[in-house]
Amino acid sequence: MAPKRKRTDGDSSDDDEPSAGKQVLPVANLPEDFDGVPMDGLQYLFTVRRDARTLPHVTRVANPYEVKVEVSAAAAASDQMSTPHPGLPSEEWRELFLRRFRNFRKNSIQPSIHVDTSTSSSTTKVIPDMRDRDRWWLFLAGRPSSEWNPPKQPNRNDRARNNSYHSYGGGMRGYSGYQNTTPLVYNDHRTAFSTVPHETWLVHSENAEPASTGDPAASLPTPSGTPVRESRPDFGGERPTEAATPAVGVPPEPTPSLMQHIDHRYALHLLMYFTHWIRLYLEDDNSATHLITASHARWIFVLLSRVEDFVYAEDTAHLRDLVRACLSLIQKRKRQLDDASPESITMDETSCWIVITAITGVWGQRDLWMDAEAALREVQS
Repeated sequence: MAPKRKRTDGDSSDDDEPSAGKQVLPVANLPEDFDGVPMDGLQYLFTVRRDARTLPHVTRVANPYEVKVEVSAAAAASDQMSTPHPGLPSEEWRELFLRRFRNFRKNSIQPSIHVDTSTSSSTTKVIPDMRDRDRWWLFLAGRPSSEWNPPKQPNRNDRARNNSYHSYGGGMRGYSGYQNTTPLVYNDHRTAFSTVPHETWLVHSENAEPASTGDPAASLPTPSGTPVRESRPDFGGERPTEAATPAVGVPPEPTPSLMQHIDHRYALHLLMYFTHWIRLYLEDDNSATHLITASHARWIFVLLSRVEDFVYAEDTAHLRDLVRACLSLIQKRKRQLDDASPESITMDETSCWIVITAITGVWGQRDLWMDAEAALREVQS
C-alpha cells in the first residue's frame, strides 16, 4: 500500500505555478542603510525593493492648464462668516429656550386641572371671527365688545316684512297688538291732556307727541289753562356730549380660557395677521397708529405654541415671513435713537429674538439665522 501524500509535499512541488505576491527571485539580505554599489543581481533586487517601499502608490502629473484661484478674499469672507455676530443670541441660550419652549407647548395642549376654562354662556362670543382682521385688532387693543362684536343688522327682507306688518295692522284682525285708547282732552290752545297720569300730549297738526313725563302735579293745568313748562338745567350754552372715542381698556391676555377656542389653523391665521400689522408699523411714518405692543408679543408667543410640529409649505412660508418681519422690527429699533414710545409698551428686541428662535428651531428653518446676521451687519454698515 502506497503511503499517503502529506499536505506539505504538495506545497513544495516545483511544478506549481508561482502565485501573486510570492517571492520568486532571490534577494540579498543587506542592512537598510546599505548605500554601496550592487555587486550582483541579489543586491540589486534588494535596493529596488527598498526604494519601492518609499515611493507613493499613486502619483499625479501636474496639469499645465491649471489656473490658480485667489483664495485670499474667499478665506477672509469665510472667516468673517464663521465668527457669529455679537448681537445674535448664543447657542447655549437657543438650546435652553427651545427645550423650555417645547415643554411649554406640551403643557399648553394638555387639559387643565382645577382650572375653570368654561365661558359664562355657550352663546357668548369671547373672541372675534377668524377672518375679521380689523375686529381682531380692536379686540387686542382692549376695545369694548360693542366695537369688535357689534349687533347684527336686520336683514333687508326682515325689515320690509316688519314694515308691512305694522302698516297693515299686524295681522288678520286689522289692528296691532297695542292700541292707545286713552281719551284726550283738548283746550283752546290745541293742547291735549291725557286722563292717565304722567302723560301730556302736544298736538301739532295731525300728530300727537308726549310733552313731558315728569311729576303728575306739574302736568296738571294751571289756573290760566296752560300746563307748567318742565324746568331744565342750564349748561351754559353747551350740552353734555359723549366722548368721540371711547377710552381704550386693558388689552386681553392669551389666557387658557381664550386659547381653548383657537386651534392649529386658527393660530396660523392670526400669526399671518401679526405679520401684516408689523409691516404696517414699519411702513407707517406715524408708528403710533399701528403700534406693536408687548401684549402683541405675548399673543404671538402663545399662538406659536398652538401650531403643530408638521406644517405645510404655504404655512411654513407664512412663518418665515413673520421671522423676516421681526428682523425688520429689530433693525428699526436699532436705527431709532429717539423712541417716542415707552420701552415697557412696545415689542422689544428680546421678544423678537424669542419668536425667531422658536420658528427656526421647532420648524427647522435654521437658514434664517444667516438672514438675521446679514440684517445686523446691515445696521452696522
